[in-house]
Amino acid sequence: MESSRALAGLGLMLAATTAFAGMGACFRLAIQDGLPLPLLPFARGAFTLLILSPWLLRQGPSALATRRPWGHALRCAAGIASFMLYLLAIAWMRLADAVAIMQAKPLWALPLAVLLLGERLRRERVLAALLGFLGMLVIARPEGAMSETALLGTLAAVASGITGALVMIAMKRMAGTEPPPRVVAWYGISSVLVWGPVSALVWDSPSPLALLCLLGGSGLAVAGDLLLQAASRRAEIGLLAPVDYAGIPITAVFALLLFGEQPGWSLALGTGLMLAATLWLAQGLHRRR
Repeated sequence: MESSRALAGLGLMLAATTAFAGMGACFRLAIQDGLPLPLLPFARGAFTLLILSPWLLRQGPSALATRRPWGHALRCAAGIASFMLYLLAIAWMRLADAVAIMQAKPLWALPLAVLLLGERLRRERVLAALLGFLGMLVIARPEGAMSETALLGTLAAVASGITGALVMIAMKRMAGTEPPPRVVAWYGISSVLVWGPVSALVWDSPSPLALLCLLGGSGLAVAGDLLLQAASRRAEIGLLAPVDYAGIPITAVFALLLFGEQPGWSLALGTGLMLAATLWLAQGLHRRR
């Protein structure tokens, strides 16, 4: 039974990763079409609350009542920082490269899960994460001199990975007591409160394409948040983290189709390493049944 829940968690994590890859492609299109960056996290938060409004109205004030205010505060602060750093990275770098660097967060999530959650550091999970990280390095290896903008994008991507790992930790700590819609709702509220005033200062009417991409990306972001929360309720962070590497080849496909970013041989090799890491974890679950 426990193995079945963990396998379901892996599937939900893969679905969340796919949703976030689609979100990144939509937001990159919106940025290229001239949409100011602060409007993206604000719209994501507002769209989140719009989608959750039926649930919020049905539950009333109890929907947001929580005994874990500091857990929500950590999740919201880390999420706000991670998402803005993510936007800066995809604005300043090639999309696939930015996502590849940010997918190193399993390496941050594993030690953080041990320190903050008391999870057992199993050897196969460490090796799987390292194998996936090797695949990321193969895909994201630097080619030629790096411009100042690309360097800043790289730093933003690394910082986004670290804060993204904190988001995973915070969500796991609350998974036993907080329903997924409540966690996502508080993040939506905090995003609106933080980015609403900033968006008002830099407001510029979006083009039809930017508006469409904004709505599409926001919808995929909400779906990814809910899927990620559901996955964290079924499996440990150390098990889920390496699945996140699947976002690299998925994003590379979007980058090729939408932005003409040509993948090389490294994509196939890196993807193979990441798939091997995920299959290794799944086989380990079957062996422990």
